Amino acid sequence: MKESISSFLSMQTALNQRRTQLNELKNAATSHSYDTYDGTPGKKTISEPTYDIKKVDKKLTDINKALFKIDQAIKRSNAMTEMDLAVDFDSLMSEIE
Repeated sequence: MKESISSFLSMQTALNQRRTQLNELKNAATSHSYDTYDGTPGKKTISEPTYDIKKVDKKLTDINKALFKIDQAIKRSNAMTEMDLAVDFDSLMSEIE
């Protein structure tokens, strides 16, 4: 896919948000519980999976791979891009006299 660096940076932000959402889902909502009463004293709590944890984990892995590839491509592009700015870095970073 060919896109601008700016576009990939936006994708990176969106993927990071999606990764956070999926991590929260993986940690908190992969199962739901309910109580049943079977005639004996007390209640019985049953937990059932809401999502297949393997599918959630695969999606997270795919997102992490995509983020790595985007980051790698941006860094490679930055390494090849030169900028011409009128900045005297040494002077700006020197001590005040």
